[in-house]
Amino acid sequence: MIRSPIKWAGGKARVMPQLLEHLPKADCLIEPFVGSGTVFMNTEYRHYVLCDSNLNLINFFRQLTGRPEDTISACRWIFSGGNNAEEFYKRRAEFNSLTQKADLDPDAALLHAAYFLYLNRHTYNGLYRENLKGEFNSPFGKYAAPYFPENEMRLFAEKANDTKALFHHGDFRDSIPGSMRLAHDAVIYCDPPYIPASKTASFTTYGKPFTLDDHRALVAALLNVNHQYGHRAVISNSDTPETREIYSAFNLHSFNVRRSVSAKSRDMAGEVIGVLRISRKFKEVA
Repeated sequence: MIRSPIKWAGGKARVMPQLLEHLPKADCLIEPFVGSGTVFMNTEYRHYVLCDSNLNLINFFRQLTGRPEDTISACRWIFSGGNNAEEFYKRRAEFNSLTQKADLDPDAALLHAAYFLYLNRHTYNGLYRENLKGEFNSPFGKYAAPYFPENEMRLFAEKANDTKALFHHGDFRDSIPGSMRLAHDAVIYCDPPYIPASKTASFTTYGKPFTLDDHRALVAALLNVNHQYGHRAVISNSDTPETREIYSAFNLHSFNVRRSVSAKSRDMAGEVIGVLRISRKFKEVA
């Protein structure tokens, strides 16, 4: 398993064996919810279109792949002397100040990416959370020695450049149709926020609610490009009655996975991988 340079809620490291069984071969993989990039790092497509609604995440990936050595150096500098609460909250404030600016010059964008990785590695489990003002507000994680992922950064940048990966910022409603002109033989893999298994649970994306209607809109977008272009689609989500109803157009494959971050925990949760094959009209043409 090749790990991402960042920690991310809902990362796919635990389910990659199951996911690889259902991802079809194609020239290009499109990810509207790229998150940590674990699927990108552990698949072998010739090209990638990697999208996310989190601009701060996309900026980090763009800086890392466009200026790998500068980014690694900047990240190492920001990490230096930063493992205490006082420095953490100072750097979090500086990160938020840069986030609020409409346009960043190249040096500021690089610094912003370095702060992003620093915060990701110094908050508990890499939790990314924003308040209503759009400010990052996850607390200090109190790790004894936060890991600096230099090797993971180099591997990520190398693969992104070898495959000419494209990084786009946008909501899935824009990124899915917008990616169609970039690939003629593509698979779309979607890993949206999971539908909660209980009424007391919640599901969000970067502090904003991702509703059942958002899931329905995602299905509609995937069905549309499947019918128009023949692109296959694969989704991951929790195994709930709502999931099975909303994603009923997909062939659903269920399995159990340990969800707790604790290695001692045996708590298992049901998940599904849904597969939307090539539409009938494209089969007939073929």
